[in-house]
Amino acid sequence: MMTKSLLMTLLAVGAFVANSAGVEASCAGPPSLPAQLATAQLVFVGTVAFTSDNDRVARVRVESVWKGPNLAAYVDVHGSPVSGPFSLSSVDRTYRAGERDLFVLFSDRSPFQDNNCSATQIYTTELARFAPVDARPPAPLTAGDQVQNWISQYWLQIVIAVLIVTAAAILGLRGLAMSGKTRRR
Repeated sequence: MMTKSLLMTLLAVGAFVANSAGVEASCAGPPSLPAQLATAQLVFVGTVAFTSDNDRVARVRVESVWKGPNLAAYVDVHGSPVSGPFSLSSVDRTYRAGERDLFVLFSDRSPFQDNNCSATQIYTTELARFAPVDARPPAPLTAGDQVQNWISQYWLQIVIAVLIVTAAAILGLRGLAMSGKTRRR
């Protein structure tokens, strides 16, 4: 027989799952793409190198800046106003590694924010007709960009490797100390 607290817990979990599965964007129908391009602060074409935060943060290799300030070769675009494994909002946008997108952002200030209410979308040849004549490339790729990309993508593996090497070193030193003590006797 189920206890009352177990039943309440199951009901609460069920309600959470039911509500999170049906989350939809809370924005009204967005204006046309030309209208959003005209009012956006930052517009660029880029390919998602990798994602994090449940695919809501994209590390993007910038290919062409259509509008806004000059950009680095790689930028981070946040597709949600919230962050963390158990957080979500009604306007979350997710990204996929390898996908080439037209990013249409509300702000030209970092950290770059996006969401499901913007005109960000998969880049197609049809969208190329909207490219301005003064579109420009991003800043050249730097060694710092490459190091940051590598660390950002493999940070967990790096931490695990450092912990393993540290533990091995500590155990090795401890073993040396123990063998030195046994020889002295």
